Amino acid sequence: MLDAKARSRSPRSHIRRVIERLFPDPRRGSRTLRRPASLVYGLDDKVPPVALVPLAAQHAMLAVTFLIYPVLAATEARLPADQMSAMLSACAMSIGVATIIQCLRTRFGSGYLAVHIPAPGAIPLAAQALMLGGLGLMAMTTLLVGICQLFMARLVRPLRVLLPPEVCGVAVSMLGVSLAGPALRRALGLDHGPLVVQNATFSSLATVGIIVAITVFAPRRLKLFAVFAGAGIGWVLALLLGAGHPEANAAIAAAPLVAWPTLTLPSLQFAPALFPLMALLVMMNLVDVLSVTVSLEKMNDADWRRADMQAAQRAVTACGIGNILNGLTSGFQSGLSSSSVGLAFATQSTARIIGILAGAMIFAIAFLPKAIVALTLIPSPVIGGILLYTSAYLVVAGMDLVTSRRLSERRVFVVGLSVLAGLSVALLPLRDQLPLALQPLFSTPLTVGALSAILLNLLFRIGIARETGEIVPDGAHAFPFARDFLERQGDVWGARRDVIAAAIPTVAQALELVIDAGIAEGPIELRARFDETHLDVYLIYDGEVVEAPKERPSPEALLGDAKEHASFAAWMLKRLSDHVHFGRTGGGKARIALSFDH
Repeated sequence: MLDAKARSRSPRSHIRRVIERLFPDPRRGSRTLRRPASLVYGLDDKVPPVALVPLAAQHAMLAVTFLIYPVLAATEARLPADQMSAMLSACAMSIGVATIIQCLRTRFGSGYLAVHIPAPGAIPLAAQALMLGGLGLMAMTTLLVGICQLFMARLVRPLRVLLPPEVCGVAVSMLGVSLAGPALRRALGLDHGPLVVQNATFSSLATVGIIVAITVFAPRRLKLFAVFAGAGIGWVLALLLGAGHPEANAAIAAAPLVAWPTLTLPSLQFAPALFPLMALLVMMNLVDVLSVTVSLEKMNDADWRRADMQAAQRAVTACGIGNILNGLTSGFQSGLSSSSVGLAFATQSTARIIGILAGAMIFAIAFLPKAIVALTLIPSPVIGGILLYTSAYLVVAGMDLVTSRRLSERRVFVVGLSVLAGLSVALLPLRDQLPLALQPLFSTPLTVGALSAILLNLLFRIGIARETGEIVPDGAHAFPFARDFLERQGDVWGARRDVIAAAIPTVAQALELVIDAGIAEGPIELRARFDETHLDVYLIYDGEVVEAPKERPSPEALLGDAKEHASFAAWMLKRLSDHVHFGRTGGGKARIALSFDH
């Protein structure tokens, strides 16, 4: 007994309790996901090596191509070639480890197939840090961003009420729109001459055409390699048409085959002028992580209802760990890849083992400079074709999220105005007219659209009663009255259509029970309450409390007296609702409380 108390007071037990509180066990309180029929390989499936290696290679190849983002930042800051190579190797190591942590089902990762890539929104911060203090200052800013993300992860779960599906849907759609601009520029070769534009367009159309053709028409097993086949054929075609990099062979030949990465520790210097930009990037990462994890949740759960904030919290934690690693090794700030979501959709494969192997491949590439150079030299039109496919998927996935709710006038304006705000960034030159500190906020439709949706959702929640009631008129028919009441309130609250549809017949049966049994002594009040996670409906009346049977009544009870009929109806209510309670209110009135998970 004393030994048990002593162990509970030991420093190790205190550390364990702190870890359990800050990083909850993902298996605690989690429900079983119903696998969609379209998935070839689900989350926990074992993937045979003949399919696993190509699937993981596709994700790794796509992730490494985004090393172009740190190249752009280093070029803008005129970083020497040897330091640029060291930054790329450190970034590959860090995003490989972060991807493995993210895909593992632990306290520190979401457990979904989510691949880390260099974050495009971090280019301005990295460029400024490199110009002000070189690799050391950039590493310090990345380290601070990662530490802030670990603390911000604790705030994800309380945000569930503020982030309903229509807000998440706007974020996912705007994620697709954000990819559309870079995809079209790459696909059409707009930065080059007319001949290159023509050849680039042909290469990108061939790439996306092959991906779509295999995805739509090929047998199920061949769909796994749609992106791999499209990228390979498009790459060869781009080289034949002269749309590739003219100095690719020389760049690959100059790089060593195998080399240890050169790591640079962060310097103990700070640039206060960069703090606002760092805070903005932390908030942008939260929105980005939520949109990616919601897309993956819907892909893995046929009964998806709302965002799993515990998974989002663990996803942000893994992003923070990844950026701490980037900061300690002079890598580039990273985040989750929306392109990998589109790739998972194209292959209908979301097994976490694919992401784990992809992370190991990305990590290994850090020791192969020739491979890094080769993958960063994939023809731009080919990347554009892949991004076009990803963008199309994300736009439709976001629309599906938005229409999963009943849209009231308030929610129509939340979605419509937010989409217009996001599109304004893509259509108008707003970014260049703003102060330098605010430009990253207006750099992509995702940040503007998602933040607008969050703010408008907060604004339009003003004046909405979360609980309301109505007296049932004498002689009213139960089903039409329950239907009109719940549909009207469902529109105001933006409740899910299927939840309202399931609640209507159940509430109507409860009304019929009270009316037909003649137990109500006076008017009956029907009340409803909604809090984004539950829809609670109450029947309040003066009279006897209904007694629910503990065992299933016999069918002959329907032919018995009113009491037996009421007992059978009460048992049916227990079967039709998620939770039901028969009792009295604090004022002494009888009450039937029906609860439906939302």
